[in-house]
Amino acid sequence: MTIEEKTTPTFKLAMHPASEGDALILTWGRDALHRALVDLGRTGDYRALKSLLEDIGTFDLFTISHIDVDHIEGAVPLFKENALPIQAKHVWFNAHAQLVGAKTRSAPQDREVLGAAQAEKVTAGIVKSKWPWNAHFKSGIVSLDSPEAAAPLAFEGGLKLTILSPSDLKLSQLLPVWDAELEKTGLRTVDPDEVAAALVEGREHLGGLNVDALAAQPFAIDSTKPNGSSIAFIAEFGGQRVLMGADSHPDIVEASLRKLGASETARYRLDCLKVSHHGSRANTSPSLLSIIDCTRFAFSTDGSRHGHPHAETIARILKADPTRKKTLVFNFRQKSTEQWDDVELKKRWNYECLFPDAGKTGIEFDI
Repeated sequence: MTIEEKTTPTFKLAMHPASEGDALILTWGRDALHRALVDLGRTGDYRALKSLLEDIGTFDLFTISHIDVDHIEGAVPLFKENALPIQAKHVWFNAHAQLVGAKTRSAPQDREVLGAAQAEKVTAGIVKSKWPWNAHFKSGIVSLDSPEAAAPLAFEGGLKLTILSPSDLKLSQLLPVWDAELEKTGLRTVDPDEVAAALVEGREHLGGLNVDALAAQPFAIDSTKPNGSSIAFIAEFGGQRVLMGADSHPDIVEASLRKLGASETARYRLDCLKVSHHGSRANTSPSLLSIIDCTRFAFSTDGSRHGHPHAETIARILKADPTRKKTLVFNFRQKSTEQWDDVELKKRWNYECLFPDAGKTGIEFDI
């Protein structure tokens, strides 16, 4: 038996406080630990996380999933640092040039070079860092339609990533509204859930949460272009799998899983689903839930802006698998999450809730 076989593998997901967004760290390995950083929340979230990032030092992968402010804003002050607090062996981010490339699928040498008009702060920071940018893809585009995405991508330490989103179509759909979605900082600031939240503000479910009624609500899919451009993937290590959903659209994730053999009669096994768009009602469809075999669901949000996670999403999760024991993992104890920490509900629908320890911020758990 080799030393590697004797060593207990580590595979963890940390959901750090990121306001209503994501600042996630995947950790894997046996003797030596490796890490991937996925998004950086807002500016204040990055500053709170900076000392930990400095302690870690090197990340095998830094993914900026898409241009929503609650995913990308924290990367702006990072790249403003005189000395970068981290080093990244690889960075994944689809900027303006990748959107153009996805639309035209021209050879890399034929694509226009980024000019001043397209040099948003994060793009410029990546260029200045000299970190290998989308180097796993010959075209430079993180997309299902890049040939390299046809098979899992291997990382040092035994991690494999399988791309589920975006497609060239989803990326190219963002191109016409890129400038409209960005302010001078290169950050998107508007989220359609703000409108939805306003419409249901103050709504109460008399007699407590009614899972059956909530799950029966008609599903209306997210059609926003930035969310559709999200980089979503399955991370697999030591036989365990976590689906990192970013803000991805459920139709493209479902289609990708079906290509991997998932169906209603052969559900795709996941050890954890990092739920898309922080549990928005528009990003986790009943159809998607019907083809996955998963009992652990993770939500990253403080609920401050959009009321995430939406009760309909959690109800659909519980209704899709009512008998097996399930775990809901939250990185904040707040109004939209605490309501699920109910003894009768947990007994009726056979689930448990994991929250940060008292006095602690964020949560880390084994996958």
